[in-house]
Amino acid sequence: MSIRLRSEVVGDEDAIDVVNCTAFERMEEANLVRMLRAHYPGFDRRYSVTAWEGDDIVGHTLLSPVTIRLMGENVAALMVGPVAVAPGYQRRGIGGGLLRFGHEMGQRDGFALAFLYGHPEYYPRHGYRACFGLGKVTIDKDGLPEPKRKFTRMPVCPADLPWLVERYAAEWADVDFATLWGPSLGEWTMPCLNAVMWWTEDGCRAAYTVDKPGKERCRMLLADDPELARDVIATIRPGTLSHHPSGWLVRHALDVDWAAAEAERSEAAMACELESGALDECLRAVESGERLPGFALGSLPFLAI
Repeated sequence: MSIRLRSEVVGDEDAIDVVNCTAFERMEEANLVRMLRAHYPGFDRRYSVTAWEGDDIVGHTLLSPVTIRLMGENVAALMVGPVAVAPGYQRRGIGGGLLRFGHEMGQRDGFALAFLYGHPEYYPRHGYRACFGLGKVTIDKDGLPEPKRKFTRMPVCPADLPWLVERYAAEWADVDFATLWGPSLGEWTMPCLNAVMWWTEDGCRAAYTVDKPGKERCRMLLADDPELARDVIATIRPGTLSHHPSGWLVRHALDVDWAAAEAERSEAAMACELESGALDECLRAVESGERLPGFALGSLPFLAI
């Protein structure tokens, strides 16, 4: 029986959960799809692509429409993941077919590229090539000064959104492949993440942080005052921050006495051109040393897994 590809429709949700769970032997990827469907405003069922043999689902991939930064410009792109093929149907070209279906739709809709973190021996067969990487700040917790202020932590609320969008844009303005978040509460807060606003005792908004509860790693810190940012870091004392050397935080708020920032390419960080030449200028700049490798900090549901 032939394999049939189509976009997700209402009623496919449980079947998509099953194929992701059986393919990966865990629920993380299925939960990611659930969270994007529920919380990400850019979720588009057309880009949730399914593969069927008769009435049985045998594959699924999700391509999430996003805006990324590339060479100082905003670019329409597709963030790919997960890509799941049911056991017993793998190595039959179904994964590649799912990607082609999404790529062709993306080309028709004017997206410049698709990108992902994935297996470097598999995805190049489908047009992907390594072109960005990872960013990280390592904190010497013993070298951190004591905080000068006390803070109150509060839930993110709608009134915070303009500040959050502005500070996020400032943080990632010159980081290639960084996705831009918008003015939707679902992009900034989820029940399974510790996403909070930090306020000073005199009522000043100091920072936004997001991390997984119980982890020493802080996934992101946004601020507009370097001194307040340093005090927040000194209060939470993270081992690492998922930030990039070209971002606002590293350039304005961190001290080399207790923080070291790095960006490095990764063979698993790949993109596929949907528009011819979309990656040429970025790759040339990175290869020549004019720019650091970019860092694709994804939408909030991606941070949850």
